[in-house]
Amino acid sequence: MPFTASVISAANWGAVPPKELPEETIPKLIIIHHTDSPNPPNAISKGTLEGGKQLARNIQRAHMETNGWNDSGHNFLNTIGGFVLEGRQGTLAAISKGHCVRSAHAGNKAANESPGIENEGNFMTHRMGTAQWNSLVELCAALCSAYNIDPDNIKGHRDFKATDCPGDWLYSQLPRLRRVVRQTLAPPSIPLKKGSKGSKVKDLQKYLKAWGFNPGSIDGVFGTNTQTSVIGFQKSKGLTADGVVEAKTWKALITSPPPQPLPSEIISLVDVCKYYQGLPAQDRALEWLQGQIPKPIMDEFAKRWRDRTSPQPTQPLTMINVCKYYDGLSYQDEALEWLEGQISQAVLEQFAQKWRS
Repeated sequence: MPFTASVISAANWGAVPPKELPEETIPKLIIIHHTDSPNPPNAISKGTLEGGKQLARNIQRAHMETNGWNDSGHNFLNTIGGFVLEGRQGTLAAISKGHCVRSAHAGNKAANESPGIENEGNFMTHRMGTAQWNSLVELCAALCSAYNIDPDNIKGHRDFKATDCPGDWLYSQLPRLRRVVRQTLAPPSIPLKKGSKGSKVKDLQKYLKAWGFNPGSIDGVFGTNTQTSVIGFQKSKGLTADGVVEAKTWKALITSPPPQPLPSEIISLVDVCKYYQGLPAQDRALEWLQGQIPKPIMDEFAKRWRDRTSPQPTQPLTMINVCKYYDGLSYQDEALEWLEGQISQAVLEQFAQKWRS
């Protein structure tokens, strides 16, 4: 998928694991927010990369501990320094399939199926700086391309909920944002070819790289490596392979394949144990699942689950205790994978729905 934005992964900024894995969704919108936090010169991130990572950690902690959410509520954080960081974990991995992950940023179930972008600052009257604006444009253009979303579907948080977010000034700039994103995605006014230079060539090089071709340095100079990559891309799409980027080639570059079908609503039993928090809904789901598993299968699972070098307890093994005492040991994972293979797809799908409710 031609997702070209530079984004720092949640693992890179030190996110803690989510309470639950999010389900994947098919996005239709891009939703703009502000963090309602201090503006420069008192901005929390101070415009630095390390400051942006700390801000991401602060927001995740507040969302999980204060709001009680599973993870960061947003999908992306755009700092005053122009650094973009992944929010809800799984967002970046899902993009390659044309998917987003369900989040908690919009206060609206349908809107939470689409990516939310938190912009550091309070934009009621404050105007966004150049670096942050440029990174917002780049991110929105990359998302529109990856998801085949029309820029007109870039919305503000207040379009879905009674809120000041994303601030009066930033909300007033959404028509401008849509226009600039559309211009970014538009084909070059003059075909690009060897010897061309400029921002469109730089965009071209990013798209080629996203499609798996190597144009060399992303420097805005259409040289031999870029030409070779263009020819390779054109061949892969059944286009005239002349190394010249006109409207037809450009459209192929920025258009993603249709999204892959959403995965079945199944969560692996290993992940269930990893993310078990002892919540009442989780215990109810585990009790329901155990009631669907025949006793001979549970007895065999118990033999595989327990460390055979230690004395075998006589009491029956429950799925709740399995989660409570899970240590990530290899024989435990193997036993859980074996058990999962004995359970029907329909039962696993119903269990996943109960687990996530």
